[in-house]
Amino acid sequence: MPLLNAKRVRDYPRLMLGTTWIILALNLLFHQGWIGALGQVIGGDFIMFFSTGLIYRINPDLIYDYATQLNMQQSLVAPTILPGYNPFMNPPFMAPFYALWTFISLHWSIILWTTMAILSVFLSVHWLLKLLPPEHKSTDLSYWQLIIIILSFFPFIEGMQSGQNHWLTLLLVSGIIYSMFREKWYLSGILAGLLIYKPQFVLGFIIIWFIWGSYKALLSFGAVVLCWIGLFVLSNGVGLFNTYIQLSQVFMGLPYIPGFPNYLLVTFYGLLTSFFSQEYQSKLSLLSTLLFIISACVLAWLALKLRKDGMVDRIPAIVTALVLPLLATPYALLHDMVILIPAYVLWAIYSNSNKFLYTSASIYLGVFFLTLLAALTKIAWVSLLVLGLFIVIVFWIFSKRNHRLGVSLNQ
Repeated sequence: MPLLNAKRVRDYPRLMLGTTWIILALNLLFHQGWIGALGQVIGGDFIMFFSTGLIYRINPDLIYDYATQLNMQQSLVAPTILPGYNPFMNPPFMAPFYALWTFISLHWSIILWTTMAILSVFLSVHWLLKLLPPEHKSTDLSYWQLIIIILSFFPFIEGMQSGQNHWLTLLLVSGIIYSMFREKWYLSGILAGLLIYKPQFVLGFIIIWFIWGSYKALLSFGAVVLCWIGLFVLSNGVGLFNTYIQLSQVFMGLPYIPGFPNYLLVTFYGLLTSFFSQEYQSKLSLLSTLLFIISACVLAWLALKLRKDGMVDRIPAIVTALVLPLLATPYALLHDMVILIPAYVLWAIYSNSNKFLYTSASIYLGVFFLTLLAALTKIAWVSLLVLGLFIVIVFWIFSKRNHRLGVSLNQ
């Protein structure tokens, strides 16, 4: 009997779903104020988003102010005492979006946020599975099976417990990929423009669109970005952008700040900061920049080689664009790994082999167990999964056993 037979592939995610959601329920049921039974703040990141929205409505210039954020966050959850300060690290133009959530109470707002996070999974899966040709549709990758996989995928669960915006990222990335395969390039660009709050996740798409001559996507992307940022600048000036650029250098040192969950970093930079002290931080930043440049060049080269092929044969470039920010940018956390879900579906379309199955299972299970190990050791072990995945992709690209890609590369 093979280690991963059809029954195990079907049942293990269900067991994981039941186990993790029972833990989430118990953590919420036996909470003390805003502190869950496991000792973590319930919806800590959303409290920060909500706080930013309130500050923006009162005085936009203070959304990055340490004291103002700390006092606002603490007042929102009083009498619960927060264990630390959760800084606002998104670009300033996201503050008006978070301000919309402040027109209802924090309690109802976080309930609505969590509900939308769960509902977004159903829409994302709907888009992704519409890409599957009839011969690829099976019980192993059915609608409900993929729903179960996502809802039991530990990065999604961790992000939902902390109130992150990872669900919005998953929704937008799924929409971008769906519209690309349907050749709705204007829609792809619009969705990418809405994803600009995490610009590192957009860059891979920009590279391949430029090389593939997808100028409709680039045009609509630029239009959305200009309108969004332009309206913000007209309302608030450029001062907050200057502050954000200055703080971006400070963000590079976050893994060394006491209390920061550096073990949740999934980037190569995060792994290095786990072993090297802060005195090496500038060298690690330089090394991270070099890795990013090299990885971007690999993506550009691959996109160039596949530019004349059909969309299915371009999947290796799209998957590489999704993995790139998780590997080579300085700052990506565990919940950001939800963008591997679209990569998983794409690779199932491209090559649904035993090696694909074992690689996917290793990521699915490894991210759970390595996160627990990382929490105990304070070392970003999960980043090894991303590094290993990138190596597997590179090996697959250059493997002569993949005939379809081999033909493309020899053209």
